[in-house]
Amino acid sequence: MADIFNQIASDGDLVKLLGDYDKSFVGYVYGMRFDEVLVLTNDAWKHAVNGLPHNSFLVAAGFNPSKVADADIIDQEVILLRVLEPVSLPQDTDFIRTRIEHHQRRTFDEKLPGDVNDGMDPMTHAELQAGGLRCSILGTFYMDENGLLRLGSDIENFMTLSRLRAYKPIGNALSMIVNHVNPEVKKKAEEEAQKAGFTKISPITIGTVRYTSTARMHRAQKDTLVDVQIQPTDFLARRTAVLGMTRTGKSNTVKTTVSAVAIAAMKDGIKVGQLIFDVNGEYANATSQDDGSSIAEVFSDTICYRAIDTPDRPHFKDLRINFYEQPNIALGLLDQLSKETRGNAQDITTFLTSSLDQPDASERGPFNRWQVRKAAFYCILNAAQYRAPNSFIVEFPVNQQVINLVKPELSANFPGTISRGNNQQFYSLSLEKATEWFKAARRVNRVAKLPSSTGGDWVDSSLEAYLNVLTNESSGGTYIRGYRQIQEYVDYHSDSRQGDVVEEILKFLYSGRIVILDLSAGPVSIRETLSKRIATAVFNRQFDVLNSGKHPMNVVLYVEEAHNLIGKDKALTDTWPRIAKEGAKAKIAFVYATQEPSSVHPNILANTENWFVTHLNNDDELKSLGKFYDFGHFLKSLKAAQDVGFARIKTLSSPFVIPTQINRFTPSEIKAEIADILNQNK
Repeated sequence: MADIFNQIASDGDLVKLLGDYDKSFVGYVYGMRFDEVLVLTNDAWKHAVNGLPHNSFLVAAGFNPSKVADADIIDQEVILLRVLEPVSLPQDTDFIRTRIEHHQRRTFDEKLPGDVNDGMDPMTHAELQAGGLRCSILGTFYMDENGLLRLGSDIENFMTLSRLRAYKPIGNALSMIVNHVNPEVKKKAEEEAQKAGFTKISPITIGTVRYTSTARMHRAQKDTLVDVQIQPTDFLARRTAVLGMTRTGKSNTVKTTVSAVAIAAMKDGIKVGQLIFDVNGEYANATSQDDGSSIAEVFSDTICYRAIDTPDRPHFKDLRINFYEQPNIALGLLDQLSKETRGNAQDITTFLTSSLDQPDASERGPFNRWQVRKAAFYCILNAAQYRAPNSFIVEFPVNQQVINLVKPELSANFPGTISRGNNQQFYSLSLEKATEWFKAARRVNRVAKLPSSTGGDWVDSSLEAYLNVLTNESSGGTYIRGYRQIQEYVDYHSDSRQGDVVEEILKFLYSGRIVILDLSAGPVSIRETLSKRIATAVFNRQFDVLNSGKHPMNVVLYVEEAHNLIGKDKALTDTWPRIAKEGAKAKIAFVYATQEPSSVHPNILANTENWFVTHLNNDDELKSLGKFYDFGHFLKSLKAAQDVGFARIKTLSSPFVIPTQINRFTPSEIKAEIADILNQNK
């Protein structure tokens, strides 16, 4: 009967973690603490398993794999280890003396390696192979009361006289380790996926296990590579950091992630909007790194925006706004852009800080004044050479007294007013004629104040500033920069844009599309101003849905050069820090890439769930990274290894860092997978 139980147990998951234990044995645990163990190994055992790379995984067990059922309950567990460094054995001094003496006695003919024992007697040779390894304890695998494999993140006990044997997991055993997700974590992920609309959650293969830059032995054959998988729900409504120097695989990681999320959503027929703030233009445009393709080409329904005219690329939409169509937004944008250059000129400051937000039409006085200010604003734009849409007409109301007083200052053939309801007179003029009229009104008003229909001044302080800006002259008659102050921002305006670009982007995003904002062309300052406006709109929309008691749709935001947006000096009440800090509540996933993790706001780093780290060449950056999870084990490797795509990843579902070679973004394979999904959905 005992043999039957042992047979059943030997086929269980605990034993599977040891792999082919007859061949994977590498040593004995001879020292133990709650966080580390010391392993006695030797060169022969390491040779048999193709070496023990730095940061590789080991497993240690105190039971006989063929007689698990006979083991004490306390021994029915497997401890997961990570190889950190060699350590000295007590007899190392004698070993070193013996090795030196042996080399000193060598003859000239023994300069090259000899037989397997290298000139020593077999007993001495065997003893001199012994060495120690210091290993970190990552956790304990055990079977719970439901017969499911679980991983605890520590150990319950340590033995002074340990029975533990160490094994090197490869193949299926290694796959079980790096892709293990505890039952309760998996259940919660499934529940979150169902809320998001997924009927099932298939793990995404992000790459393969890679321990070191030198990958001659442990990655010698493709059929022995072990896939590293992540859960799609790890990214949805989470924060993800992609850290590393330029040309070490950050953008490849982001592209792989974008593709994985899009395909996961496609398989289940749900909507996940993805918005990429593409600072360098590498996601919207094909590069040599993408096999001549891009995200936009692989996913044909991707929407791309640029902040310049692109007649050679008609598929790009205009990211800019039409200043004539959205004067309130345009004036606010000009205010932001000119804060550092406008100086203290009172008229210019009054003009730029005023509001063109439309008041309630039932409030006739404020509504009329708004219409007049808006008309004057159009004239200022025209003077500053902001190109207007074809046949653009300026309309504004005027009372009869003002019409009569200004008329003598106008040309003989100047158009008359149009009568509207409520005894109101409106001018309907071209930009040139409207400019002529406002300049004439200013001249008259300087001599005698133009009266309003309510008995006050028709030209209030705000309109006076507008007219002074239009004429480049202060009320006292001195020169001011006036409309020339805003001429340098003409590139932010598009006369062909129709409709609010932000609303348009949100429409595409909430239809489940990938939207790419190519910020590599056009004014540099547009990265912050327009990006912030769009990000704010996404944030507000998501929280409006959440606060209404509904479930927001999942949205993923990708940001390059993130240290400029969520840096240490940024207030947590600013838009980008709020997205990073609070966005998860409203189903906003935030993926940020940077070369400078030390420059990112520490509060945001502390709340980041997923990490992809490639090469960092600076000790200060590595020091800031070493504070999180078990990245401290990899600092030397991260500084030395510059291999593209060689990352150390920590995801929400995994309790420890996994060294991984990220899969290359391969358009042909992704297109084939998309075609298969579309065929299955027919």
